[in-house]
Order: sequence, then structure tokens, then C-alpha cells
Amino acid sequence: MEESKKEIDKSLMLTKFCMRRIGLSFKAPKSTSDYVLQKMMFIMTISSMCYHVFGDIIYISLTLFNSPRVEDVVPLFHTFGYGIMSIAKVFVLWYKKDEFGSLIEELGTIWPVPPLDDDAQTIKDKSIAALRIAHQWYFVVNVAGVWFYNLTPIGIYFYQLWQGQDARVGYVWVSWYPFDKHKPIAHVAVYIFEMFSGQSCVWIMIGTDLLFSAMASHICLLLRLLQKRLESLASSARTNEEYYQEIVANIKLHQRLITYCNDLEEAFSVSNLINIVLSSVNICCVVFVIVLLEPLLVISSKLFFASALLQVGLICLYGDSILHANADIASSAYNSGWYQTEPRCRRALLFLIIRAQKPIAFTAMKFTTISLVTYSSILTRSYSYFALLYTIYSDH
Repeated sequence: MEESKKEIDKSLMLTKFCMRRIGLSFKAPKSTSDYVLQKMMFIMTISSMCYHVFGDIIYISLTLFNSPRVEDVVPLFHTFGYGIMSIAKVFVLWYKKDEFGSLIEELGTIWPVPPLDDDAQTIKDKSIAALRIAHQWYFVVNVAGVWFYNLTPIGIYFYQLWQGQDARVGYVWVSWYPFDKHKPIAHVAVYIFEMFSGQSCVWIMIGTDLLFSAMASHICLLLRLLQKRLESLASSARTNEEYYQEIVANIKLHQRLITYCNDLEEAFSVSNLINIVLSSVNICCVVFVIVLLEPLLVISSKLFFASALLQVGLICLYGDSILHANADIASSAYNSGWYQTEPRCRRALLFLIIRAQKPIAFTAMKFTTISLVTYSSILTRSYSYFALLYTIYSDH
């Protein structure tokens, strides 16, 4: 258990780092000061994000009322959508925190630890290495994206000075405030608030997505190891009783993995639904900005576009991996050399094959299955929305 906990914690290192930045943890604080600091950070995070979304709603409403042109309204929606997604995900993290902690503890009881044979160790090492690379790139792209957004107003300011224009430091994004934000002190306060709010959104997005992808990757790893065990079932000389007990143990492991996957799917179902619904809108709006409106913001907008594609793509990729890994269990059981075993072993393997043919998958509140087909649908819808907006924009 100690070895498995160390390996699992290492795979969740970036997840826990991001969660600490927003005042959440799977473990209880070690002292009263840690508890107070954690609660203060969480309250500040939630408050800043809620006002960010509220201010965006007011500003979008005022813009629609005063100037309902597509080029004025569309650039406001992708940051608003990102804020909505972040609020949904932080609610899931907070509400399901204990459940996620239990799932991590449970994973330790079925985690493959040495000694493993060479093939199993290779599968495990490749899976963990691939997950680590994916997490590192996802972390870098998202953090780079938010800091390009944070520093873009300063970059524009120096560009305007270089061009001899009337230079002013702007804001990270446009939002409504119940005071004059252009006064010097208010300007600095708003700029700091928007940087904090934007960074908080990114910490939440990274922490939730890396937690989901890590848990899904580990389930895929265990399913692939189960496939290997099934394929080599009849490769060694055993008694019929030993064959039967091995098949029963594999069936029980498969059932545990199915239950584990279903628990994880239920925990993430709400945030997955909001992800699927809003991702098309976010991608469409930021592409509209990149292609048609703001060349000075092209770097930050492109990084936002890249992070939006990665964000929903990461979820769909690991959801698709779960589908295929479980489906391959049936093929592995069929290729296990079942014809060398007695009838009761064959009946047990038949039970395993039938159950493996029933898909296990992550869903968006049961509305759709999370897979690469879903990712393709999101991109198709994004293009359709963009084409519609482009037509409206061109007509003006």
C-alpha cells in the first residue's frame, strides 16, 4: 500500500499543486493556521470567480442593449464561458472532495506494484510516462495562456508607446464594475483582481482535468494489465482448479474496475456536461476573434484556443481509451486458450466476455458518451457556429 500510494501521489503531483492554489486538498490540514489559510484562499477564489462571471453577464447585457453588433458581443463570450466552466468544476471538486479521496485510496488497493513481469512493467512504465508528458504539456500551455492574457495590456501599452500613440494600460478583459475603474488606484486594483481571477480559473481547470485524466489513465492501465493476464492464462501448466481460481480472480478485478469507473463517471458527470455544452461556443468565439478582430491579441488568443482544444480533447481522449480498453477485454478472454480448460472455466470466461461487451464509459449526465467521436462533434459544431457568425459579420 505504501508503494502504491507513492506512485499514485506522484502521478497526481500537478493536480494537487493546482488544488492547493485554490484552497482545496484531499487531506485534512495539519494545523489550525493551515486550515484558516486554506479556507481564506478558497473563499477568495470562489468570490473572485463569481464576481468575474457576474460582471461579464452585466457587461454582455449592456453591450447587447447599446450595441448589439456581432463584433462587439462575440469577443466577450469565451472568457465568460471559461468562467462558467471553472465555477462548475470547482463546485465538483469541493462537493466531491471526500469521494475523490476515497477513490484514490481505493485505487491503491488494486494498483500494480513490483514484482511484475517484464511485459507488465513495460506497460505500466509507458502508461505513467505518457500521462506525465500529457500533464506537463497541458499545465504549461494553460499557464502560459493565462499569463499572456495577463501581460497583453502591458505589451499593448509599450507597443503604443513605440508607435508614438496615446498609450494607456488596459485591462485583462472587459467587465462591469460598480465604480469608475479608470481612476489610478481603482485601475491597479481591477488589474490585480482580473489577474487573480483568471489565474484561479486556470488552476481549477488544470486541477480538475488532470485529476480526471490521471484516474482514467490508471483505469486504462489496469484494464490493459488485465488483458495481458487473460491472454497468458493458459500459457503455463496448471491444474483445472488453478485455472478456475485465476479466471475468478480476473472476473472480480474486472468487476471492481467497472464499479470504480462508474463511481468516477458519476462524480464528473455534471462538469463533463457543462464542458461539452460550452466548449463549442468557447472555441467558436475565440476563433472569430483570432481570424477577424484583434491581431494585437493574436498570441494570447491562440494560446486560449490551444488550451480550449487541449482541455476538451484530453477528456475525450481518455474517455475513448476507457471504451476501447474494456472492449479489448473480451478479445483477450477469447484468445486466452480457453479450449485447454474444463467446461466450468469456459463458462466463467463466457461470463467475462459477455460482460466486457457491454461498454463502460464516461458520459455527460447520460446525454452523450465522452469519446473522440464526441470531440469530433464539438469541433464540427464550433465550425458551424463560426460560419454563422462570419456570415452575420460579413453582411454588416
